[in-house]
Amino acid sequence: MNPLMKVGAGIFGIIFLFAMMNTCGNSRREKVSTDVITQEFAKGLDLKAVSDMAKSSKDAADLERKLNTQSSGINNIDLNDDGKVDYIKVTEYGSDDTRGFSLTTDLSASEVQEIATIEFVKNGNLSTMDTRGNSSLYGSGNHYRSSFGLTDALLLGYIFSSHSNYSSPHRWNSYPPHYGRGWSRMDDNTYAGNVRSRYPGRSFQSGDGAKPILASPNQQKQAARARVISNPTKSQQSFTKRTGKSVSSGGFGRSSSSSSGRSSFGGGK
Repeated sequence: MNPLMKVGAGIFGIIFLFAMMNTCGNSRREKVSTDVITQEFAKGLDLKAVSDMAKSSKDAADLERKLNTQSSGINNIDLNDDGKVDYIKVTEYGSDDTRGFSLTTDLSASEVQEIATIEFVKNGNLSTMDTRGNSSLYGSGNHYRSSFGLTDALLLGYIFSSHSNYSSPHRWNSYPPHYGRGWSRMDDNTYAGNVRSRYPGRSFQSGDGAKPILASPNQQKQAARARVISNPTKSQQSFTKRTGKSVSSGGFGRSSSSSSGRSSFGGGK
């Protein structure tokens, strides 16, 4: 091999090595980001607290109003990482003895993300209530269940009555006065303390992981970032613990490797 070819081979080798190192670095950052995003998002909307609130709401519209009123202290999600909580919409679905609520938020004029579902199944004088977090946001196993007599929860009188299913009338950047443009997100510890004291959720226990009876009309609605982090592997879930990476106090779009404060979904509400 002549000297010129040796030099070329050396340069190619250096470029290849740099590319491999960069790929590994990106993969490592993505694993950290995946774990952090999943864990942080679950802290922004406590599912037991949502279940407690739903149980005491008079109807679907009342639940949506409470979810998006600052004084309720239950909504602390910030999917687009702009420091303000996001508006949560309620869509009712189902009929007869099986009904459900789908909780979603608009990330832009064209992006909708389903956050969780609440399913009600009537069996005689009892109703089972199942609240499930979207697995692409909460990971697997975020499922809470309880059973009530039909007179034990205010909402049940509405949910199994004859009525038109509720669908939120609010759209991207068009929200009611009680929400305005949102409010500042609390830090995780303050939020966790608030919901524990106000919404203990003692009647709701971890579910058995059974699949819902009804398919939510919004189950396929996932923003682009959520599809990227969907169903993290066990190695991704444990990566942060192994590396000791710290978790920021930001919203769903913020990871431990991000310092720019840029939104993963785009600005606005």
